[in-house]
Amino acid sequence: MDNRPIVLTIGTAGHVDHGKTTLVRYMTGTDTDRLEEEHRRGISIVPGYAELELPGGRGASIVDVPGHERFVKNMVAGSTGVDAFLLVVAADDGVMPQTREHLDVLRVLGVRRGIVALTKIDIVDEETVELAELDVAELLESVGFEAAIIPVSGVTGKGVDNLLVALDELAARSENVRADGLARLPVDRVFVLKGIGLVATGTLWSGEIRPGDILYTGAGRRARVRGVQNHGRPAEVAYASARTALDLVGIEAAELESGDVLLSSPLPATGAFDAGIRLLENASTLRHVTRLRLYHGTRATNARIRLLDRKELLPGERALARLVLQEELVVLPGDRFVLRSSGPQNTVGGGTILDPAPTGRNPEPGWLEALESGEVVRIVKLALARSPKKGMTAAELSLVVPATPVEISTAAGSASEIVLLGDLYTLARGVKAARARLREALKRRAAERPECPELSVAEARTATRLEVRLADALLTEMVGEDEPEIRVGETGVSLPDAEEIPPELRQEVEELLEALRQAGAEPPATGATPAVHLLLKRGDAVRLTDGLFAAAETAEATLEEIKSTCREEGEITLAGLRDRLSTSRKYAQAWLEYSDAAGVTRRVGDTRILTRRYR
Repeated sequence: MDNRPIVLTIGTAGHVDHGKTTLVRYMTGTDTDRLEEEHRRGISIVPGYAELELPGGRGASIVDVPGHERFVKNMVAGSTGVDAFLLVVAADDGVMPQTREHLDVLRVLGVRRGIVALTKIDIVDEETVELAELDVAELLESVGFEAAIIPVSGVTGKGVDNLLVALDELAARSENVRADGLARLPVDRVFVLKGIGLVATGTLWSGEIRPGDILYTGAGRRARVRGVQNHGRPAEVAYASARTALDLVGIEAAELESGDVLLSSPLPATGAFDAGIRLLENASTLRHVTRLRLYHGTRATNARIRLLDRKELLPGERALARLVLQEELVVLPGDRFVLRSSGPQNTVGGGTILDPAPTGRNPEPGWLEALESGEVVRIVKLALARSPKKGMTAAELSLVVPATPVEISTAAGSASEIVLLGDLYTLARGVKAARARLREALKRRAAERPECPELSVAEARTATRLEVRLADALLTEMVGEDEPEIRVGETGVSLPDAEEIPPELRQEVEELLEALRQAGAEPPATGATPAVHLLLKRGDAVRLTDGLFAAAETAEATLEEIKSTCREEGEITLAGLRDRLSTSRKYAQAWLEYSDAAGVTRRVGDTRILTRRYR
């Protein structure tokens, strides 16, 4: 097969020695028992993987999971992330204990679509096959599953064509929505190959990975992808659902292990999450703060279950709970997990992660109910309301909302209460309030300082009371409107009509400018009035010292006098400038300090000399 997206990931399930691996080998030509111990003992110990080309040309990935009770942990790791099941039941044995437990695991993981392969029909008579079919049908009915039952032989190939057609029909109804958003690869093997380096393998849950990409672990370590393989073949891209091997650099073998997760964007691990959990009908009553074994992806850890609204959970019931983990996990909303008891070791239930990073001892009222509802618009609005000042991109929302970025963008775009500023979603009411706050701040500035009505960009951000990136997105949005509410110039942000100076101030400015011109080198003392600020802004006046301003042309003439004196005499003194300007020591001192500040002169002892630029 060429390097194309996998449209269906199929997980095998069934009791040990019921022919799963034999059937997979016949369909794909791949022996998924890759360990020497597996061949010696004749059973699968770890999940095996094979690529399957279906009759319609679609690509599928098969995860062949172990069936022995001791290896249920690996069965859970293999089944997590699959789209459909292939339940294998041997016609000579019928339904067995691990058949039921594997089906329970699939139920907990939400994998309800699939096919039943009734194997080993080549060694039994037709009556035995019929009895086995009835046995399987009864099991499926008891757990509410609907699936075709297809008799096959993994040895002779009888019925396999029918099985492939049925799997193809499943694939035709599948959409690979996991290709969108964050790339997430739960690692199941890490090893070093001579001449290649560090290799990590797993089944890519979502997104895509290419050579050159930077990946992150839950601990924040970075690795660069040097090479990609899909099902053992070099590839330019690893697609979601594909069996993937990555050649990694920039990370040591000791920094990555089975159970870790590689991500295309940093995502911290969590030590607790809120979830909806359900007990299986054959489980024992679960009491508040009970400790169970939790399986998620390729990692397992102990978890203490805190029921949020009751003291105990009865078999077959569901409830909201907070799970406090012994080891941190990298999780997202919508992820499924399995719960097993430690003694005896049985699958007792599982659940769906709702809030991967809860705050406070108890969840906010209505938050978990909204997450559990799956109503994307409702959840997005609540998520934005929890962070009203910062806004969130679709990719960021997908970390708290159980939906892909594309699904979030589609849903948010249909909601009038949600607006998009740049690439940030936020609530419309918050934007309206921020715009009003900015307008009021600009009006106050124009009224208080008509000569300088602008706010700096930093002041405008502060006025909105939004975080920087959302405030900047709002300013950009306002500037780009057909009739903009604000104007962004070189000096700052202002109202469109803020440059209109009141007549009385305009008259005061002209009178002050004339007075400064008449005063020459001895300007009158004046405060920093609006008229003064406007003259400074226009460039018609300069500041000598606090409270002392001069006309711009006077300043230019005085600096020329200082330059001439220095060029003639090599330096200028306070007394020398006083005499040249026929003024007092006070004004001569102010002019020399202005000259120093302008970079014309520099002080050497009690004299000034020209800077190199003006010599």
